[in-house]
Amino acid sequence: MSERRVALITQRSDRVPGRPEVRDALEDSWASGLWEAGWVPFPVVNVAAAAVAQFEALRPGLVILSGGNDAPGTGPDSVPARDETESVLLSLAARTRTPVLGVCRGAQMLARFAGMRLVPVEGHVRVRHALTGPLAQAWRGPGEVASFHHWGVAEDSMPEGWDVLARSEDGAVEAFANRERRSLGVLWHPEREPHHLSSVLESMEAYEP
Repeated sequence: MSERRVALITQRSDRVPGRPEVRDALEDSWASGLWEAGWVPFPVVNVAAAAVAQFEALRPGLVILSGGNDAPGTGPDSVPARDETESVLLSLAARTRTPVLGVCRGAQMLARFAGMRLVPVEGHVRVRHALTGPLAQAWRGPGEVASFHHWGVAEDSMPEGWDVLARSEDGAVEAFANRERRSLGVLWHPEREPHHLSSVLESMEAYEP
């Protein structure tokens, strides 16, 4: 990219043991990876109204829904404020045709927003998967990815316009996209592996108008 554009990225919410504190947090590899890929990363606060103000002030070229915490209905680590923030950002991105990248929980939120059904999966926590499918064939990143999720996407619930771009060895959906909506969901963690994030972001360049 010839000039740096803004990437808004959501944060997980963590309760600090032994202290009466709840902190928004983001793995530092996100900041370094986005910067190296040519983006200016801006973390999003988990206050929906403030997140809207951030979006309107910064006019991002990309919205990233990061991992961490449980998506609604998938586990005890729920964060309603984050759910509301990400839902609002998804609506804003859809209205403005801003590209969206969902990662792990973020992919689950993207799937829910599109009307897909989430289903439990086994053997996808603390493992590495060899990917197959169009995304795995097209990108320049390594073929194995770091997986840490208990829930995936039911392929039979994917609406028209959404395509499966990658699968794991057991056939589970690992990446899905809608080119018209300029949205991509990946159920692994590209920020945890060298060159994975830049490869995923490069694949999103095909979604430019």
